[in-house]
Amino acid sequence: MTAGGGNLVLAGLRKDYGVGDPAVDRLDLEIAKGEFVALLGPSGCGKTTTLRMIAGLVEPSAGRILLDGDDLTAKPVHRRNIGMVFQNYALFPHMTVADNVAFGLEMRGVAATEIRDRVAEALALVRLTGFESRRPKALSGGQQQRVALARALVIRPDLLLLDEPLSNLDAKLREEMRGEIREIQKRLGITTVFVTHDQAEALALADRIAVMERGRLAQLGSPEEVYERPATPFVARFVGRINALAAAAGGDGRLRIGGQPVPTGDLRPAGTKATVMIRPQHITLSQPGISLLARVTGITYVGDVVQIAVAGDGFSVVAERGTADSSWRGLAVGQDVGVGWPASSALVFPENADGR
Repeated sequence: MTAGGGNLVLAGLRKDYGVGDPAVDRLDLEIAKGEFVALLGPSGCGKTTTLRMIAGLVEPSAGRILLDGDDLTAKPVHRRNIGMVFQNYALFPHMTVADNVAFGLEMRGVAATEIRDRVAEALALVRLTGFESRRPKALSGGQQQRVALARALVIRPDLLLLDEPLSNLDAKLREEMRGEIREIQKRLGITTVFVTHDQAEALALADRIAVMERGRLAQLGSPEEVYERPATPFVARFVGRINALAAAAGGDGRLRIGGQPVPTGDLRPAGTKATVMIRPQHITLSQPGISLLARVTGITYVGDVVQIAVAGDGFSVVAERGTADSSWRGLAVGQDVGVGWPASSALVFPENADGR
């Protein structure tokens, strides 16, 4: 099976409903041919509105949408050659699996013999050969998702849009389908835009992640860049778990928390206030007197990791250890510990950098 794969450009894209702030505000984004990009953000950040504008389901208030240089902004949905998988799959309940997949081809006037061959090819791609005569109500959630994906791909689109297609699946099936979607996307080389609020999905699937906040692009980068080098405190908080500590620079320029110096690797003008952010896995726990003095306040076993909560003078953090790491087993609630982290892992932002 072959599919297209176009270069997508969003230039100054804006959607204003006339009440409150714009849903999408001056969004500039370029996605290369064959690239898989996740639009990631909380509810109301504008990611689904952006996707629906690309699809032609929502009219932009301003800006342009270009696919391989072709301006799609004013084109109707049926002239965009875009495949879309909706959050609720949007399958026709009265139609069989084969008829659901064939629908887009029939609307395009494709010959019956070609429709039969292409439907069989699409169902084989998503591992649903033999399910042609079933109806959606006889399928599991994962199978319905595959039918929706086959229907989107059978038209051989230039662009594939995925609107939180895994949100209705249980955790185990979600993980399985992530792998299948990524494998199919890579095999076909189709340019794909994937909307999700699930950071794990974005990190696992995307070549690049576009983090959105209040209708704007907060950061665009690889999963590693967005996770390890977030551009703003908002991105740091939203992508992965993180500790945030209020600090101020002393007379020697070193940032301090509760009078204790903290490792950050840089100096600041005396009195400067900042937020120091550290991922839980970067936090080290040692003997008292080394680094920040703190006390263990809780130990929580959550399967693959153990979370160790500690608190000291003016701060509290959570450290994480893999359950296979036996170092945490000697800790107890009420025990005094030293808390530290590599200076290179500390993220330092100006106080209230994101308005919090």
